[in-house]
Amino acid sequence: MKRLPGMDPSPPSPRTLVPWAKSGFAVLRDPSAFFSRCRLDLGDTFRIDVFGHRLLCFFSPQGVHELWALPEREASKGLADFALLRHKVPVELFAGRRTRPHDLFSGDDVAHYLRHCERVVARELGMLGDSAEVELFAFTRRFSHRVGLASWGGLTGAIGDESQRVLDPLIRSLDQLDAAESFVHPQRAFRTWATRKRAERRALARLENLFGEIVAQRDRRGQAENDLFDRICERWRDVDGDLRVQGIARDVVLVHMGAQSNLFAAAAWTLVHLIERPALLARVRDGDVALIDRCAHESIRLRQRSIVLRRVLRPLQIGDENVRYDVEPGILLATMMSVTNTTAAPGLADFDPDHYRAGPRFAGRDELPTRELVTTFGHGPHTCPAMHFSIAAIRSLTQSLVAGFDLEPRFRDPQPLRRQIGGVARADRPCRVRVRRRSA
Repeated sequence: MKRLPGMDPSPPSPRTLVPWAKSGFAVLRDPSAFFSRCRLDLGDTFRIDVFGHRLLCFFSPQGVHELWALPEREASKGLADFALLRHKVPVELFAGRRTRPHDLFSGDDVAHYLRHCERVVARELGMLGDSAEVELFAFTRRFSHRVGLASWGGLTGAIGDESQRVLDPLIRSLDQLDAAESFVHPQRAFRTWATRKRAERRALARLENLFGEIVAQRDRRGQAENDLFDRICERWRDVDGDLRVQGIARDVVLVHMGAQSNLFAAAAWTLVHLIERPALLARVRDGDVALIDRCAHESIRLRQRSIVLRRVLRPLQIGDENVRYDVEPGILLATMMSVTNTTAAPGLADFDPDHYRAGPRFAGRDELPTRELVTTFGHGPHTCPAMHFSIAAIRSLTQSLVAGFDLEPRFRDPQPLRRQIGGVARADRPCRVRVRRRSA
């Protein structure tokens, strides 16, 4: 067995029974509960070994602050996230990418996105007819796909017959490839490893063929759409043939997975929390649009299940309020949002939109020992570039659905999926709702 990187001094670690897996199986069963137990047993700083990886975990204010503050060149969040993603996604998808989410999410892009969002909302709600029963997470997942593909996937509006023909195959293939599965169902990584990602590679090939059709249609028209898809295509202007199409397709897939993988869950939880609280639902129906944004941020805070990982690239020193640790390269520095988000101050275990009174800023941030103890879209340079896109989409869908339909819950007390170790939680049960169109 290879030697794992070390730290000096070495903090306490939990006892384990399986030499190779160490704490791995306990983490897979319920990450949030595992880290909470470790805090009770070992304190706010501890070490765990998980399937050949060594994690130095911080949950105290000073430790969490320093973890977020480290420069990327010393402790990389990107490389740590990639280490999880590569268990699900074919690594060739990342080779030579030319478009990143930050390249498409300016203020003008949000306005472009909102125009598509409003069209997709009208289309999706129109398909409900006068009465229907929907499962909220499935409903918002399809909505999320359609908005993203309309914005940067070449399906302008995602409504016409030409778009509809390729829409469903695109959605099926994106769901098959879904990188978020690495975080939502980490135990499935064993199956992906055993099959050598055959299903994922087939899905990627289908996506390249489908986006090839879209590129060919645009080339035949010979007229720029001046949309985000055109901007991605422009970055591959110097490449010909199949390599050009492959590059465009893979850039679109990566942007889509990065921007949309958690949007649907955040939208679904926002609707769940509103439907569970008729008084809040009535305020939204009466026109309190700002309340939707506050409920969205609060839903993301409460249902956030992300582990924050930083891969140490060079020898460094990091510490908590009591101890400084000399850390070797290869160590993963870690904290878990679901643990600190609900324990950093009294009352945070419960849903309350008053925790967000003005945009994404947590209302009690100045009273926290450090602001990083409560996290929704990240901090500093690690803030999610799709934040404004996501909140705008949730606002558009929620406002129109609540205004146009009566919503009768057919679910009871959904909770986050226990095994999830990244992103916004998926629900542990179906969240079905009966929708009836309101009379004008």
